[in-house]
Amino acid sequence: MKPLDQQRKGRGRESRCANDAHPPWCPRLNTFRFARRLRSGKRSIDDGLASPSPRGIHENGCSEEFIVQFAVDIWTHAGNCMDFCAPFEEKGLLDALMNVMKVSVASCSVDSQNTIILNAYTVLSSRTNFQLNKVERIPLTPGQYDISHRDESMLSLFASAVIAVCPETHIPNIRVLLGLFIIMHLRGIVPAAQALGSIINKLASKSSSAESCDLTLEEALDVIFSTKLCISTSDMSQRTNGTNNGSAMVITDLCLGGANDRLLQINAICGLSWIGKGLLMCGQEKIKDIAMILIGCLKTEEQPLDPLVMKCAADAFNVLMSDSDVCLNKKFHAIIRPLYKQRFFSSMMPVFQQLITKSHPSFSRYFLYRAMAHTISDTPLSVILNDAKKLMPLLLDCLSILTEDVQDKDILYGLLLLLSGILTNKNGKEAVNENAHIIVNCLARLADYPHKTLVRETAIQCLLAMSELPHVRIYPMRTQVLLSISKALDDKKRSVRREAIRCRHAWLVT
Repeated sequence: MKPLDQQRKGRGRESRCANDAHPPWCPRLNTFRFARRLRSGKRSIDDGLASPSPRGIHENGCSEEFIVQFAVDIWTHAGNCMDFCAPFEEKGLLDALMNVMKVSVASCSVDSQNTIILNAYTVLSSRTNFQLNKVERIPLTPGQYDISHRDESMLSLFASAVIAVCPETHIPNIRVLLGLFIIMHLRGIVPAAQALGSIINKLASKSSSAESCDLTLEEALDVIFSTKLCISTSDMSQRTNGTNNGSAMVITDLCLGGANDRLLQINAICGLSWIGKGLLMCGQEKIKDIAMILIGCLKTEEQPLDPLVMKCAADAFNVLMSDSDVCLNKKFHAIIRPLYKQRFFSSMMPVFQQLITKSHPSFSRYFLYRAMAHTISDTPLSVILNDAKKLMPLLLDCLSILTEDVQDKDILYGLLLLLSGILTNKNGKEAVNENAHIIVNCLARLADYPHKTLVRETAIQCLLAMSELPHVRIYPMRTQVLLSISKALDDKKRSVRREAIRCRHAWLVT
């Protein structure tokens, strides 16, 4: 038997011989090492780049040169993954890459961003199986392009870099990339839709753009909304082998169901919502046209629509109005005009009021209320208070209708927070007094809402606020409130029981 030191030496020689097949400079070996490091250190990377701003990252000890090199290395290794079939699509790895890419790009100067984007575009155009020049052919045929899962991952990574750039950063071959993102978002790749919205948000209009600008906002909108898309009658996921046996239509036709394909329609609506968000935030009037297209997907007078399509169209208003952490925000250099939410609210509420009044099928009315709930929940309270008397009946109708479906629990909670803001503000007292009985009835039903603790807790807090109204106004409802609160005293959650005790005491002394 060999001595222990000789065994160790033998193992060392065997190990070196095994590595001879993949020397240290081998791209495949480096790619796998990079993937392992990223997976094992994903949390530390996210923590180190948690503040996506130059100041935040530089305070953590990172120089811009290091960040640029790090981003370029990601693209180099991603390209090698494409060549050598490395586990690029492993669960969680792509999301980590995209988050790190966005944070890295957002933290750099315009010159450094230009370097990263150019490097990314070079890898994208040279290391993917499809040819970018095919995207220049009009009409586009989304089902014709043979895009593998790895290609989709590469495009998602590139979209994450585009999302984070400054408005002044140069994006090469932007017309072709717009067509590429259109194709990808119709295949259900959400980062591509978010990249479209980010590009539209940051482009300068014709009146304010410089002569050297590759593409103006108006030209980009024309590319998106006027480009003909040839949709095959066969399934989109299958190749059409170059034959166009479908009809050519634009993206708005797809949103309204022109292709008679539910999945395609949902993807088109999702993309339209992110494009609309980009326009809304930078104050462009085109957002009104997009809003009316989404409204058109909620009406059933002309032809019955699929419930999933109508739900997607209603939830598009949540995309338009809510603050996003993944794109179109201040840390990713989005253009944000003051009071854009207030203006959209003021323009859309008369439309919602008219449509809800005229809508006969309860099916359509439900989705209109859902869309309106998303709109008013994310509107600043000061604006809501100015129209509280008009909005209170609609708000209470929303609360009643959205109670029926468990999937609406988060929307319901947002509406309750809005109602609590009205109840506790002196400018909302008149609207509350006029609708006190209806408000109490609604809140009493929500005090034992089974699907979300915060809904029960907030509803009881609102009942507590109602106890401060004049005695003559609320005394007839005292028995009803105490009965509903008695059930909450035995709630399984301590926070709900605590609020129920406070509310019961307040109503007992009224």
